[in-house]
Amino acid sequence: MNREELTYRQSTSAVILDKKGRILIVQNNSYKDNEWNIPGGGIEEGETPETTMMRELKEELGSDKFEIVKVSKQTYRYEWPDDLINKKIAENKLVFRGQEKTRFLIKFLGEDRDLKPEIKEIKAIKWVLPKELATYLVFPNQMQEMEILLKEFGVETDSGEQKIDVEISRVG
Repeated sequence: MNREELTYRQSTSAVILDKKGRILIVQNNSYKDNEWNIPGGGIEEGETPETTMMRELKEELGSDKFEIVKVSKQTYRYEWPDDLINKKIAENKLVFRGQEKTRFLIKFLGEDRDLKPEIKEIKAIKWVLPKELATYLVFPNQMQEMEILLKEFGVETDSGEQKIDVEISRVG
């Protein structure tokens, strides 16, 4: 395997805020008990990042009560470890060297009961305050990247109070 010849998987992820200023995190079935992430998924052929994000939210969380507020100006790129790449090769699956993510700030407009996680993919979901994220975002560089993203989106992280300095506008 020559890593340099592999491309990056194009994907999306979202910081989803509820009316209380909490952020939605998900625990995929493949994760260990202490590993969490923000929702997202791969871009399929012919899709825009926006349509991918909304499709993934409907598929994974069972709701369409979401509104895109902002798109990050920065694409987040990271490398996959060799053992993951080798596992994909052994399983005869598409192989990438890592992912490039288009990231969004999204408002959840519904109620908790509107969320129905897809049990084939998601083990658990949880709403947490921004200041609690470090407890859950334990993958390498995950919390550092989240801090950069929250700062770009104008989301306060140091208190229980949530301020969002963004103008809500519909995309797509």
